[in-house]
Amino acid sequence: MYLSQKLKTMKIRDITGKSIEVTHLNKAIKQCKLCRNSPFLMGSGHTVGENHTFMLSQLDELKRKSNT
Repeated sequence: MYLSQKLKTMKIRDITGKSIEVTHLNKAIKQCKLCRNSPFLMGSGHTVGENHTFMLSQLDELKRKSNT
């Protein structure tokens, strides 16, 4: 049963180096694609879009590895 199975988690880093745990790879990819054009500034001086583009590259690599 799905509920009793432990979710496989993966870790990526955001543009500031903070570790982020990913439990749903496809949902994370979709979220990054939706936000990658955001012009809003983060506290680090980067835009939200730059951050999501940075994370999307890592998520795409994880997806490629999981498909092989």
